[in-house]
Amino acid sequence: MRIALMSPWNDCCGVAIHAWLVGSAWLSQGHELLVFASRDERPKGRVPLDRPDEPFVRRCWEMYRYGDRVKDDAPLGLFFDPEPFLEEEFDVLFVEKPCSTPLSALSRIFDSLREKGPVVAIMHEGVVPENRRFYELEWDAATLFDERYMALYGRSIRARRIRIIPYPFHPVCEGDKAGARDALGLPDDRALVLTFGMRASHLWPVMPALSELARELDFTLLILAKHEEALRESRALKGKYDFVKIRREAPPPDRLYRYLHASDAVLLHRRPAPYVPVSSTVHLCLGAMRPIVCSDNNFFTPYDGFVIKYGAPEELKEKLRGVLVGDDIVQEALDRARQVIRRFSADRIASELLRLALAS
Repeated sequence: MRIALMSPWNDCCGVAIHAWLVGSAWLSQGHELLVFASRDERPKGRVPLDRPDEPFVRRCWEMYRYGDRVKDDAPLGLFFDPEPFLEEEFDVLFVEKPCSTPLSALSRIFDSLREKGPVVAIMHEGVVPENRRFYELEWDAATLFDERYMALYGRSIRARRIRIIPYPFHPVCEGDKAGARDALGLPDDRALVLTFGMRASHLWPVMPALSELARELDFTLLILAKHEEALRESRALKGKYDFVKIRREAPPPDRLYRYLHASDAVLLHRRPAPYVPVSSTVHLCLGAMRPIVCSDNNFFTPYDGFVIKYGAPEELKEKLRGVLVGDDIVQEALDRARQVIRRFSADRIASELLRLALAS
C-alpha cells in the first residue's frame, strides 16, 4: 500500500516525531511511504535534524506553528505547492496537525485528494481550533491522542469516524553505556545527565540544586542544542555552572539513542503548558531504557509510574540522586516502561491508524 503523510519531517518537533515513528513502522511492515513535508516553519523557522531527506520526501508547503489560534490562515500567505499532492498517487493520506498546514490552500484541492483515497486528520492541537477552514472540511476520519483531547474538541470535528489512537512509543532499543560513550567521544569517568528539546532558560530555578548535587556526585549535565536561541540560553548556563557541557547537534534518532545509551539519566524540565500537551520526547526516548526524570506538571500527566517526577528543586535533587546511585525506583520505572511500550508500540499504533483509514 502507498501511504502518504502531510507532516513536518526530519525536524525537531513533536509532530515530526509522531510522523517518523508511524512512518518508520509502515515501512517496516512493507508499505510504501510518501511524505509531503514542510519546507519551513513560522514564526521561528525550521530546526532540521542532522541528516538529509529520504528519497520519498517532497517539501512543498510551509508550517505555521500556531495555526490553531487564527480564524483563517489565508492572510498569512503560507507557501503551498499543490502539484505534488495532485501528481502523486496514494491509497490513503494522513494529515498531521492539520491546523498548522495551509488549510485555506489545502481546502481547494481537498475533494481531489479524497478521490485518491481516504484523508485522515491526526490531531495534535492542544487548544480548541479556531481556524474556520478546519471545520469546513469533512474528513474521512480523525484521531485524538486521549480523552483530554476528546473532551476539549473531539465532538466538534467533522469526520465520518473519530477515534482515540494514542501517541506511539519508540520500540525498546537497549545499548551499552561504555560503547556509546566511546563512539561519541564522551568521558567514562563520571555520571552523565542528558537534556535536550527543552528551553534551557527554564532550568535556572533548579540549577542551584543541581549544582549542589554535582559537587556531591560529580556528574555532567550535557545539553544538546542547535537553534541559535537555544544555544545562547545553554551557553548562559554553562557560563555560570562548570558541570554543564554543550554539544551543538540536532541528532537523528539513531544518533540520539547513542546519547541516551551513554547517559545515566534524562532530565526533562518544563514549565506547565497553557494547552493540552503530550511529551513527544518521552515517547521518543523511553525505549532507550534510561530513567527519565521530569517535572510534575501537565506536560507529563499521562506518564505516571514509568517516569520519575519531581516538584520543587530540592525534590529534583533527591530524585536525581536516587537515580544516579541506583535506587530501586529506577528498575521499577523501567519495568513499567517496557509494559507501556509493548502496549503502545509504534508498530501497533501505525497498524491501528491504517485500519481506521481503510474502514472509512
